[in-house]
Parts: sequence; structure tokens; C-alpha cells
Amino acid sequence: MGFCSPNYRKTVNEKEKQVNEEGKDTLSFPVKLALFLTASVSLLSIILI
Repeated sequence: MGFCSPNYRKTVNEKEKQVNEEGKDTLSFPVKLALFLTASVSLLSIILI
């Protein structure tokens, strides 16, 4: 029981490494800032009310 290509594992490992390098920072800084500010305002409103 095996895979078609003898280099299958090597190919999968290379592809996984490439995807991991590309996907390290998926959200841009302005989006992160907007999410943080929204969460902060929500928490403050819950605390103060």
C-alpha cells in the first residue's frame, strides 16, 4: 500500500512549508486595529453599564 509517486512525502512537506510561510500573517494591520478597537469599546461598555 503506497502512493503513486516515490517523492510524494517530499512534495507534501515542501508544499506544507510553502503554505505555512505564506499564511503567517493573514490579517493586515488596519484590520487587526479595527478588531482590537471594537473589542475594547465593547468591553468598556459592558464594564461601565
